[in-house]
Amino acid sequence: MDIKARIFAPAARSAFQANEGLCSWLLDPLACWAGKAYGERAFDDAAAGYAKYCLGVWKAQQLYERAGRYTPEEMPEIISEVYEDEGYMVPYMWAAILIYPFWPSMTNHIALYRDDFLKVVPSGAQVLELASGHGVMGLLAARERSDIQVRGFDISPPAVAVSNRLLGVAGLGARVTFEVKDALNLNLTGPGRTYQGIIAAMLAEHLPDPRCLFQVIAYHLADNGLAFFSTALESAQRDHTFEFHHESEAVKMAEEVGLRVTRLVCDAGTAVPGGHFLPRALGMILRRRSAKAIPNVRGAPHLW
Repeated sequence: MDIKARIFAPAARSAFQANEGLCSWLLDPLACWAGKAYGERAFDDAAAGYAKYCLGVWKAQQLYERAGRYTPEEMPEIISEVYEDEGYMVPYMWAAILIYPFWPSMTNHIALYRDDFLKVVPSGAQVLELASGHGVMGLLAARERSDIQVRGFDISPPAVAVSNRLLGVAGLGARVTFEVKDALNLNLTGPGRTYQGIIAAMLAEHLPDPRCLFQVIAYHLADNGLAFFSTALESAQRDHTFEFHHESEAVKMAEEVGLRVTRLVCDAGTAVPGGHFLPRALGMILRRRSAKAIPNVRGAPHLW
């Protein structure tokens, strides 16, 4: 970090030291898996990817302040130049997991995920991860809970290649799978309510309309299950398409499909000095409000 991400290393180190035990819960296995899967170069690549990501976020936030709104690229360009581009996506994947221990706005998400989701998911749970990306969240779930099964889906072939490479050295057997598939267009012809755990981390802001994501969560979530959901508010990036301004917007979307928020954390990131917008990271635990009918999401529009 001190060489490849020099200008960002002091803040990252400070965030880690403020919550060393919590951050190590994520970083220690990640370092082990990355080293085995990619060798020593993984650490330089990860640091370089993190630095590039942070710089890109800062530039995007400045543009956001000038424009007064998100200015994402068109969806076809996002898919081809971001999600399908290995040269862009692999460094992006390293950064996407490193922000959890290195950004103060994300650190509480680790605790929420570990203590309020993983430790509470029913015994023997089937867990679905929507937009699994680097796969680390699913791998951590299986590492923490030896009794659960995890299925992850992501639209990005390079991201799934990273997750399967980490899976190959993680020693978790056949309890975890990652596949290339649009997470919002899975097979919805069955009865639904088949997953006791659902992970939808930092996906909603990438969608033109996140309501479909909440519908998918409600469709698949078992009556005794719970979901870990997170998103970014007023935080611009080239592929952030839905602009959340208020925490209540995500809460309302969840409630509209019969879900209830049982735990919520939201912390601020670094704002542009004198700016109007305050970037935040929102995390929620969701449960079913009641055993009412599952929302009908068959024929839902393809949002990616």
